Amino acid sequence: MPARHNPTRRWPWLRGLAAAPLLWAAAVAASVPLTSDPTPQRWDRQSAAALLAYIERIDAQGLEPADYEPAGLRRTIQQGDAAELERQATESFGLVARDLANGHVRPTQRVRFYIATEPLQPERVAVLIDRAIASRDMAGVLDGLAPNNAQYAALRHALASLPGDSNAERRKLEASLERWRWMPRQMGDSHLLVNIPEYRLHVMTEGAEVATHRVIVGKPKTPTPQFSASVAGVIFNPPWNVPRSIIAESVGRLVRNSPGVARARGYTWSSSGGSLRVTQQPGPQNALGQVKLDMPNGFTVYLHDTPTKQLFDADVRTLSHGCIRTDQPFDLAVRLLAGTDWTRARIDQVVATRKTTRAALERSMPIYTVYMTAYVQPDGTVGYFGDPYGLDGGINRLLDDGAGRPG
Repeated sequence: MPARHNPTRRWPWLRGLAAAPLLWAAAVAASVPLTSDPTPQRWDRQSAAALLAYIERIDAQGLEPADYEPAGLRRTIQQGDAAELERQATESFGLVARDLANGHVRPTQRVRFYIATEPLQPERVAVLIDRAIASRDMAGVLDGLAPNNAQYAALRHALASLPGDSNAERRKLEASLERWRWMPRQMGDSHLLVNIPEYRLHVMTEGAEVATHRVIVGKPKTPTPQFSASVAGVIFNPPWNVPRSIIAESVGRLVRNSPGVARARGYTWSSSGGSLRVTQQPGPQNALGQVKLDMPNGFTVYLHDTPTKQLFDADVRTLSHGCIRTDQPFDLAVRLLAGTDWTRARIDQVVATRKTTRAALERSMPIYTVYMTAYVQPDGTVGYFGDPYGLDGGINRLLDDGAGRPG
């Protein structure tokens, strides 16, 4: 049997996929190992028909069947031309595989999404085709490319269960399913997940939520990005190096017009070449509160305590300059520092000194900041949330009109 043709000849857009910085390697998520390549296969009517049946049901994934050329595939199956069947079935399979593995919306069209992942390589697509044909398990191979987490499965179930007139909920479910397809399949046995529209931090261990905290996120004018980082430690009594944007907006005016008040609030400052630098020293009034996670990232966005705890009672909590404020920060710190000698009593003693102190986690933990307007709660119900940054509409349009796929 001759080797399968190079799929990039038929899909030139796949060549560029490898250079895209915001995709992930679907091969690691396949339900069957890809360590050894199967014998090259050719499409037959039975396998093509199984692919067509899968495409006709793909709306169960929140995707549009028409994007995968079902009419052309159906016509080719009926005509029985072997060469045309090979071409059309290969193209339709590739489109389905790419969207299940990487998402339908292209990386350049994802607004404020910065979670770096790797691409599905065209060579893997060819291997998957061979495996699907040889095993006669088209659905199993393709399903293995979709996210395998409990959220994705529950959102799919919710989509299937929706009454026909629930359009608003349907749009949120479809947008959230698409965003999960952008995410890494291996997020870490233990990780933190901040869901911006929900104003919630979820503490996850082995796929289960073990704690949740209310959070405050960025204003629409200073939105919190969707990004990932690694939490390596907890900083108690953090100082706040005031960003230039906030100095220009408010703190600089306070320093210049009311220096006594500024000092009383813990601010110290210096000026060089006409540029004002301001730091707020540790203490109860510090804008970062008394706890900050050590999670270096290119956005200078951190998760931290706050002295304005009354704001957690607001229903809409888009109130920050981009950072994430959490309630019950000491409970979170104790949980993250489990396995170390940082007990709550020791933490309280350190905080009382007002000296900046870093406590290292026993093992670093991933944190993801995401934007899911539909999110399944621990009791199995789906929570539907607002769209504070107005991002869902763009995703829904791209899912509906095929603009997420290059022509």
